[in-house]
Amino acid sequence: MSSGRNSSLSLSAVSTATAAALVAAAVWMYNNQKSRKFEDEKNSTSSCNSLRCGVVKKIFGDYTNIDVMKQPHSKTTTDEPPAAATTIDDSKSTPSNADTKETPSTNKDAHQPQRKENGAFPRDWLRQLLLSHAHNHPNMPQSLQDKALVVAPMVDASDLPYRLLTRRYNTNLCFTPMIHARMFIEKEGYRKKFWKDYGMPKEDRPLIAQFCGHDKEVLYQAMKVVENHVDGVDINCGCPQNIAKKGQYGAYLMELEGGDRIVDIVKYLAPRLKVPVSVKLRILPSEEENGEPRFEDTMVLYRRLVDAGASMLTIHGRTREQRQRKTGAADWDFTKRVVDEFNDRIPVLCNGSISNMDDVERCLEVTGADGVMVSEAILEYPPLFMQTNVESTNYTRTGPGRLQMAEDYLELCKQYPPDDGGQGSGMKCIRAHLHRFLHADLQTHTTVRDAVVRAFTMEAADNAVKMVRDIHKEINHDATKEQLSWYVRHRMDWEEGFENKNSEPQPEKVFVEEKKVEEGEDESDDDGCGFSPCDPFGESCGVEEGDY
Repeated sequence: MSSGRNSSLSLSAVSTATAAALVAAAVWMYNNQKSRKFEDEKNSTSSCNSLRCGVVKKIFGDYTNIDVMKQPHSKTTTDEPPAAATTIDDSKSTPSNADTKETPSTNKDAHQPQRKENGAFPRDWLRQLLLSHAHNHPNMPQSLQDKALVVAPMVDASDLPYRLLTRRYNTNLCFTPMIHARMFIEKEGYRKKFWKDYGMPKEDRPLIAQFCGHDKEVLYQAMKVVENHVDGVDINCGCPQNIAKKGQYGAYLMELEGGDRIVDIVKYLAPRLKVPVSVKLRILPSEEENGEPRFEDTMVLYRRLVDAGASMLTIHGRTREQRQRKTGAADWDFTKRVVDEFNDRIPVLCNGSISNMDDVERCLEVTGADGVMVSEAILEYPPLFMQTNVESTNYTRTGPGRLQMAEDYLELCKQYPPDDGGQGSGMKCIRAHLHRFLHADLQTHTTVRDAVVRAFTMEAADNAVKMVRDIHKEINHDATKEQLSWYVRHRMDWEEGFENKNSEPQPEKVFVEEKKVEEGEDESDDDGCGFSPCDPFGESCGVEEGDY
């Protein structure tokens, strides 16, 4: 009996011990899974900037977001910046986080400078960024090494191969084409037009990605995708086209809700992104027909943007009404006023009315800006930031000729093909560039013009350029006499005393392909500046100097 009881107790003890062991194992497994889940969530949060992140459809929303980070809804977080931002003295700034030795190009948190309470970067972040890349421009004059010589954000124009081409000739900062934020996070095909999964090549730095939109959360999601691979993000408040008015972005965003919308957007983005947030702006137009621009209201808006956390402003010294044949000269005096007011807080760039290095130097002297941004003139001639076609060379072209520009650009297009991302609109983009490079030739040689219009493959584009080479050889073309042609096609209409120094023959009328194929914009697509139907060369797609 005693032995039976002992046996029973032993079995009971074993059962209890077994049960305890099973409970302990279950607890361990639960804690381990919880820990692993936490680590997975942590890793996914830090790495989800890759475009490999899943696209999550908001069933009841009006857009689709890439789930990059779990952020509180904007209604409850707008006025509460993250605690990571630290108040600092502007005079004690640290270098920017650019690093051209990264492959692929990335930004590292360890290199982040301390930031102001509103998320803005130190005053000299741009200067430090440019100096860190100065070794890439050995021919840059010492006096310009800390000045930004910038290729503007241009739809179907500032594509990757073109940016790389301009960087060979002293361009030390490029913007991407304007990217529509909602389309970027909703449509994979659209996203691949502008971006590679792993970012741009390291040679394409420094680089600022520009987005348009009016919803701060959509802009945030789009910018979060690229922030580890760029040196800044920019909000487009410059596009004046009607399509931008319909979409509530571009120059019209400056006027939306009396400026409150764009201020709220900057206030939301600046402390939440790893890179500087900048804004490209115009001057507010008059509320009366033929009235003076609203300079004072514009300055009030600029102050609000800087207070909200903008780390840089680019001033296009024109109103949204000044475009194409009504473009007129950019107001450098107003840009100087902006520079004078914010000089101790943020860098300011000047955009407009620049066609060569003489203009660059005059602009910097007049405005005191931290750099210049150029669009149309550099589209036609990428070496614009070199001492060529200037007074000191008697306006002789001392740089490479336009034919070489076309040939070099096509080689870069082969190296970075359209389906690889970053090239914009593929062959349409390529045709538009060839048209601008070779504009003077296309005006007199209709066979070449027709060949470029029909260049729907790289082989066809190569053949068109070879035709120009044969013509140049036959007529003994002198590249040193080349002057800008496409850039000045409207300028003589509005600039008093303008002298076209181009001695090459020009026809009285431009060819029909320089006119719009369709006058109206595509009402079915309100998703971007310049997304309306275009002529064969893309001239109606936002490539006028007055369009940025």
